[in-house]
Amino acid sequence: MNTDKPVTKRFASCSSAVHGKNKISRRKILKGLLLAPVEISLFLSSIKAQGFEKRPARESTIPEKNNPFITDSGAENIYAPNKPLGRAQGIVPGRVSWVWNPASTNPDCANKPIQGDTPGINYDAWFMDKNTDQGIVDKMLIGGLCSMAGQENAAELWDTVFRYHNQKRGKGNVPYRSGEKIYLKLNRTSASGGMDSGYRRLEDKPLPLACETSPQIVISMMRQLVNVAGVPQECIYVGDAMRNIYQDEYIKYFSEFPRVNYLSSSGASHGRISCIESNKDLIFYSDNKTVMTGAGSDKIYTVLEDAEYLINLAAMKGHGIAGITLCVKNHFGTQSRRSAAHLHPGLRNSNSKGYGFYRVLVDMMGNKYTGDKNLFYILDALWSGSDWNGLPVKFLMPPFNNHWSSSLFLSLDPVAIESVAYDFLRTEFSYPEHTVPHIIEPGVDDYLHQAADSVNWPAGIVYAPNGDGVPILKSLGVHEHWNNPVEKQYSKNLGTGEGIDLVKIFQSA
Repeated sequence: MNTDKPVTKRFASCSSAVHGKNKISRRKILKGLLLAPVEISLFLSSIKAQGFEKRPARESTIPEKNNPFITDSGAENIYAPNKPLGRAQGIVPGRVSWVWNPASTNPDCANKPIQGDTPGINYDAWFMDKNTDQGIVDKMLIGGLCSMAGQENAAELWDTVFRYHNQKRGKGNVPYRSGEKIYLKLNRTSASGGMDSGYRRLEDKPLPLACETSPQIVISMMRQLVNVAGVPQECIYVGDAMRNIYQDEYIKYFSEFPRVNYLSSSGASHGRISCIESNKDLIFYSDNKTVMTGAGSDKIYTVLEDAEYLINLAAMKGHGIAGITLCVKNHFGTQSRRSAAHLHPGLRNSNSKGYGFYRVLVDMMGNKYTGDKNLFYILDALWSGSDWNGLPVKFLMPPFNNHWSSSLFLSLDPVAIESVAYDFLRTEFSYPEHTVPHIIEPGVDDYLHQAADSVNWPAGIVYAPNGDGVPILKSLGVHEHWNNPVEKQYSKNLGTGEGIDLVKIFQSA
């Protein structure tokens, strides 16, 4: 199969076979997903990556009765399947493209820190090219982008996406214009304590091994922007403005794209440029200090203020306070205070479990810098974990079956992509083997309810994050939960509503 093109139609034919008129048990569905000899190679034994050992396909070790969908009392109403809220966004409204290729990640990666006095042990980390295959990630990104935009090839998709974005922002049906800046926002929270003064990773510490934006997806995105979309290197800015990028990834980036601007929060050194905060506050919080008493408003880093477009390369993982951290939560590193602790009361915490509370993430979704500038939304789920500083874990749910998550998610709908990611995380971290309470407790998706439909805003709260008193749109996108963790289908997949359209692109090596 040619993995340079999305396999949407091919997978659709496979899916229609699963959802025929005859009733099929979950066990038969799971067995069919794992063993059916379809051309997209769902079973792992058919996949062979360069230097990676083949691993046999097998069913999940988790008994079927322990594959939970409902995780708490009363959740039948909270997590009711296929009940979309809000208005779908995108060239194909509500589309979320899920690209999965287990050959992209090495199942034998140890990903452990090493001690300096340990003989014969070499550093083995998930972000190394021997553990994350650059060529496969390139193909995964192309497939996901084409599917997201409903296009057949990469050249057409970039023109389509730029024109869609510019029309949505009121700029007209115009393409990318040379000289316009693009900011690739990474997730590098581990860099706060994971590197030395020379930006080198501390190999004897676990923090630099936390799952974050993979260097491979950064390279893939720059290859697309420069080589396909025609964006000059000088117009691209890469990094996490509040933090830094590690020296090993900088060398990888610079060797291929030496004229790109690489960011540093520690001043201009080692080939990086310094991050500067804006002259005035540019994001305003709609609780008016009633919840986040130390906030009110914030400056942001000028890299985003000056950029015409944002590509937020967030990681898909859990978060000890928020429950999950995805695209919008990644912007806690866009405001320019030394930390984002002043924003934590606006997350789901011990005082705001459940629904109907002020959520700072809605303000960030609706802000013209952290929200409107997003060219599209992408989640790096090649390696996922349960907390902001957690190590990657192997996913137990099908089709992963005790392999790394090995996925990318892409969408033009900011609510839909986070809704899908939440279903994955909530289901995965409900398994007895690695149950994570902060992910599965009620209220983690409260911000998605509110972003999808203003009828869910708390009493007394009007989200107006741009300092002009103008409320955000009544709907920023569509939210719903899938039908079940095996089939993973939303209302558009089932033909029952105008909600999420999850397109499954399963590639082989």
